[in-house]
Amino acid sequence: MARRDRRSAGLVLCCLFATAVAGAAASVPVAAGADDDTVTLTVGLIQDLDTPNVTAGFLVSSYELWNLQYATLTDKAAADFAIEPGLAESWVEGDGGLSYTYTLREGLQWSDGEPLTADDVAFTINTSRDQGWVNHSSVTANLDATVIDDRTVKITSAVPDPKLPTMDVYIVPEHVWGPIAEGDVTTYDGLDGVGSGPFTLQEWKSGQSWTMVANPDFHGGVPAIDEIVFRVFTNADAMVAALRLGEIDFAHSVPSSAFEGLGDEPDIEAVFGQQGGFTELAMNGMAGGLGDGHPALQDLTVRHAIHRAIDKQALFDRVILGLGEIGTTLSVSPDPAWQPEIPESEQLTHDPVAAARLLDEAGYLDTDGNGIREMPDGSRELVFRYAERSESDIAAPVRELIGGFLEDIGIGIEVSVFDDGQLTEVIASGEYDLFVWGWTPFVDPDPLLSYFTCAQLTTDVEVVGYNDANWCSEEYDALYAQQNQELDRERRIEIVHDMLRLFYAESTYVVLFEDADLQAYRTDRFTGWTRQPAETGPVLFSNTSPTYRLLQPIEGGGGDDGGLGTGVLIAIIAGGVAILAAGGALVMRSRSSRDERD
Repeated sequence: MARRDRRSAGLVLCCLFATAVAGAAASVPVAAGADDDTVTLTVGLIQDLDTPNVTAGFLVSSYELWNLQYATLTDKAAADFAIEPGLAESWVEGDGGLSYTYTLREGLQWSDGEPLTADDVAFTINTSRDQGWVNHSSVTANLDATVIDDRTVKITSAVPDPKLPTMDVYIVPEHVWGPIAEGDVTTYDGLDGVGSGPFTLQEWKSGQSWTMVANPDFHGGVPAIDEIVFRVFTNADAMVAALRLGEIDFAHSVPSSAFEGLGDEPDIEAVFGQQGGFTELAMNGMAGGLGDGHPALQDLTVRHAIHRAIDKQALFDRVILGLGEIGTTLSVSPDPAWQPEIPESEQLTHDPVAAARLLDEAGYLDTDGNGIREMPDGSRELVFRYAERSESDIAAPVRELIGGFLEDIGIGIEVSVFDDGQLTEVIASGEYDLFVWGWTPFVDPDPLLSYFTCAQLTTDVEVVGYNDANWCSEEYDALYAQQNQELDRERRIEIVHDMLRLFYAESTYVVLFEDADLQAYRTDRFTGWTRQPAETGPVLFSNTSPTYRLLQPIEGGGGDDGGLGTGVLIAIIAGGVAILAAGGALVMRSRSSRDERD
């Protein structure tokens, strides 16, 4: 259940100015208490939902919705992810750890008033197992749930399962999903809004916003916030401007170029969080999946040459402005214990001379002198299709640098730009050569590790797997099966380290950097902002995002004006005129904001 996440492209300064003025003049969400007693939290973000359907989506934005709408049997502590009661108030181990019997809280209800019972739990687990629901199956693939009574369910694993007794799979209402599961659940729009979490979906305006309302039947008590409006921005700088002006309460994925300055703003707290997210350059390995990837990328020598051509330090300094960490291996958990150290002698460090030599020795030569190498048989030039994300403010500068690095060793790129939905389809069809995206992992490493197994290759566009780099290894699969059933934590860590060393050596992914979650919120409207994990994590868009149910409105916070007053508009316009009068240069800013997991 790792999640895809990144941000939208930044614009020139003049566009920021125009956007701020246009946004000021337009209708905007009303602040808490502006028209009535409704307490509204407004969250700004760049990434829209891909779908509210909990069986089909994969973006961080959608996971945030599901975290709020669907409670799980067990929960995770804000401080350190320790297991806590969720829908289940207690559990008992049996069968030497192969089974656990969970007792549900008394009086549980769905948000539509229907009782929530052990039947819902068993339905979710058994149906997701049988149908292979992509966002459940990494947890439920080997599980069987048996109803003992309305409040008691026994869950038995066919194999040793190191994840148990944690059961953080989203439980769905059988009375809603039962009929849907008789057909193809992945085609359902997911707009029913029936859940057991603290908030449920009320409305989704694709590309604009979605609204969630407090669930009066939430087992943890009615939240102090009445509704949450997630407002989608097409420009990260406009989102930051909205935060400064009090139009929104929280900004997710703040651009690196704006982050440092926000810390000095009155009534704004800037949050530098980390939860294991990373950004990678993926290459189409064409190991049994769909598509028409360039044949050169099936050659490990070419992948190694590309890896060695990339100057990660330059990307780190010039794109994300030093906010994060330079990448090495996959990060499969917020817990760094799962990530191995790669000895320097085994690292594919930046060395364009060595990269060019690898290609020379393998017969990839530029025989016509046009600066682009050809396949050893001369059949095709090494020009790769580069799929660029439109919903990322780092995409353009990353592509510019990577294009230059590859050009230096005789490799060309042809760039096409896609939004996240389009890019997902392109990846599923295998009709690409290179792309840059990222993942944000969950606490246990198993889900993200599972994405690179042969079983996750997409062989049918109607059944899309998560193996987006079309890479397959029998050795990796065997190691995955071992760690999946290893109960000894230290031994399991060793196995995972072996898997990640293998993946690194294969260079199907080149991990560019480990992401920082750059966020900011206003301190004058709500208290209770909670980092997960404590001290190092973000406050929202975390593993379970406990902040929402902990926030309390500040009496009189936010003022009376839900939009932007005339004085603010005049100040913006005057400020813009002053900038233009001063002859300030309008320059494209190569900026970065680091997240997640989209």
